[in-house]
Amino acid sequence: MGDRLAMLEHAYYSVISPEGCATILWKSNEHAPRAAEALKMTSKDLLRLGIIDDAIAEPLGGAHRDHREAAANLKSYLIRSLRELAEMPRAELLQRRYDKFRRIGVFNECDPAQNGQINDAP
Repeated sequence: MGDRLAMLEHAYYSVISPEGCATILWKSNEHAPRAAEALKMTSKDLLRLGIIDDAIAEPLGGAHRDHREAAANLKSYLIRSLRELAEMPRAELLQRRYDKFRRIGVFNECDPAQNGQINDAP
C-alpha cells in the first residue's frame, strides 16, 4: 500500500473543472457534461485507468451523509497503509513510488501509415 493512491469512492479529481474545460474546448460551458465525461475524473474512471489503486468506501448516500462512518473508513484504510509502510524498506518504498508515477500517463500511439498498428510511445 505504500505506493498506492486512494480516494473516496464518490470523490472526483481533475486539474480543471468541467465548465472550464468546456469553455476552453468548445467556447461554451454548456458542454460541461461532455467535458466531465471526457475528463474521466471519477474514482471508478481513475481505477480503470490505473491512476488510483483504491476507492475508499463511503456510507450510503456519500460521505456527507454520515461523516463518522466515512471518517472510520478512512481511518481504517490509513492505519492499514501506515502499518505496511512501516515494514517496507525506505529504498523499496521510494522506488515503488517512483515507478508508480512514471507509469501514469504512458500511452500507445497508432501510426496511420501502418494501418492502425499500435506502437509503444517512448
